[in-house]
Amino acid sequence: MISDFKNKKILLISPHPDDIEIGMGGTAVLLSKKNKLSHITCTNGSGSYNNYKNKEILVKKRRKEALESNKFLNIRGNFFYDIDNVKSRKNIAEFERNIKCDIAKIKPDILFCPHPTLDRHATHRKISKSILKIINSSNIRVFFYEVWGPFNKYHYYVDIGDVIKEKIKLIKFHKSQMSYKNYVKGIIGLNTFHAKFNDFGKNNLEFIEVFIEKTI
Repeated sequence: MISDFKNKKILLISPHPDDIEIGMGGTAVLLSKKNKLSHITCTNGSGSYNNYKNKEILVKKRRKEALESNKFLNIRGNFFYDIDNVKSRKNIAEFERNIKCDIAKIKPDILFCPHPTLDRHATHRKISKSILKIINSSNIRVFFYEVWGPFNKYHYYVDIGDVIKEKIKLIKFHKSQMSYKNYVKGIIGLNTFHAKFNDFGKNNLEFIEVFIEKTI
């Protein structure tokens, strides 16, 4: 089980500043207790909902929110890329240079990122595809988490019932985005759906996060 990982170097990938918290916040809490976590935030979130009507203010706000969340998770290896998006060839090249260098520094045993084809968000898919290309010949185990779009089939689930309050707190650190959309209600609803409509015969679960492992 994923929650049983111990003494591993685990790299969490967030295309935007709040993706890990939404997609696998409960699992991240559980993993933080027995492993060394690093976190790469791939874009600065400048294209997100902006109640401040000012790009620089939003970017600073989103970075501050992410740092608060990372502190709560006891993540000491924080990497923030000041890239607006990965739409242009120039930005993609910059992103790939940065992440290739940082993965070499971190030397993770395990990596978590969104799914490269099933996630509906174009930025999520691009970033994950780039990462898979970079680590193609490595021995890093890769797990995909849900954000934009539920998995109909998956390899693993993690019972997050005991840490659901912590997951909610992690998401709520991102006040700039919660003011626009109630991500807590959306993702906790999905976590509940998976728990109640599972096909593995577990009837006592309340909230689970699900994962697909990359296969060769």
